[in-house]
Amino acid sequence: MRTISLGELDAGSHKFAWDGKSDSGAQVADGNYWMQVKAYSGTAAVDAATLQAYGGVDHPQFADRLKRFVTRIPAKERGATGDPARLALVPETQCCAFLEQGLCAIHRDLGEDYLSNVCATFPRHARDLAGQLEYALDLACPEAARKALLPEDALELIESPVTLRPLALAKPLSPGRLTPLQVNEVRGFCCQLMLVGDLLPWQRLVLVGHLCHQLDLLIEERAPLDIEAFLGDVVRQVESGSMLEKLASSTRDTGKQAQLFFKLWQGQAERRNSPAQELIQQAVATGLGVDSIKTERPDWEVVIRRYGAGLKRANDALEHAPSLLNNYLLNEMFREMFPFGAASPYRHFLGLIARFGLLRLMLAGVCNASGKADAAMLVRTAQVCSRLYPHPSFSTKAVQALSVLGFDQPQRFAELLRT
Repeated sequence: MRTISLGELDAGSHKFAWDGKSDSGAQVADGNYWMQVKAYSGTAAVDAATLQAYGGVDHPQFADRLKRFVTRIPAKERGATGDPARLALVPETQCCAFLEQGLCAIHRDLGEDYLSNVCATFPRHARDLAGQLEYALDLACPEAARKALLPEDALELIESPVTLRPLALAKPLSPGRLTPLQVNEVRGFCCQLMLVGDLLPWQRLVLVGHLCHQLDLLIEERAPLDIEAFLGDVVRQVESGSMLEKLASSTRDTGKQAQLFFKLWQGQAERRNSPAQELIQQAVATGLGVDSIKTERPDWEVVIRRYGAGLKRANDALEHAPSLLNNYLLNEMFREMFPFGAASPYRHFLGLIARFGLLRLMLAGVCNASGKADAAMLVRTAQVCSRLYPHPSFSTKAVQALSVLGFDQPQRFAELLRT
């Protein structure tokens, strides 16, 4: 009848629409129809060329594992890439079956040619923007997180020749009426705002938020886009102090922060985590005064009090990793082509501050639980946060939550950021 692929989704409820047509495109008759749902869990998609290569492997350590853990996907149920299979997770550990002592056994023993497109590029993200190739790192990888979050100069851009597989090259979302040059001007300006001296990361984010809101209004107008004039006006607002006055007048509501980000954190309560991920999630729970992420009725007074205390401990711990929060934001902004990686610049910004607030909640919980977290634990927490709450799937849900509570308004989002 009709096969609909929803692509990669998080655990939970999801909506889909059917236009009443069959796979052949013919309109079906009115009547009652039944629905079958299939889900495939795996660490990475396996492309056709790699699947064919796996079929010729007779290595005694791999042949059996490949048969057990490479899950084929029927042709009608494949996603947009058409990949015919996935590498399934080991049920007991929720880790890849070919991960040995932190290393990929396929890469080690069979060679890079036997890696799928996803495995060959992760944690790198390659993008083609009007002929300009960009490489960015995914913080879901522990080593990438360590290299990107700790050094002060980790996020300096460099030009270098790269070699990559053509199929691994992603095409960015259409930026609408903006040219590639204008897109890069805005992207670079947002990153520059995140480097304004004498401001904390959350304060820099507020400046970025006001820029994104004004950019939304500009794009909605039918007049020709003068990005250079627009950015010049933002510079004058910053230099005149008018934007900074908004920072001074913003209020902080620790209670609302704690409740909102706690509920967003619980959005992954049904997920099966690896032991390392579970260790962090349980530390967050303990530090916030609940038994586990699945706690249905938390004592909000306790959660709010421990969240506030945890933020202070996290600030102390971050003295040993002073660049972590700002580098986290800069990395995500570059990797996601911020602010053009969502339906609008302002919605992309809202998704970013939701993940930033969630990360601070997780750091607060971990620092409470450990008493004094070292730099390695802070990085590990950020890595788990990036792995379990990714953009755009988590960001979409988070923006919906912000909208329901009214925190999507320009005059209110600072309440979620101020510490």
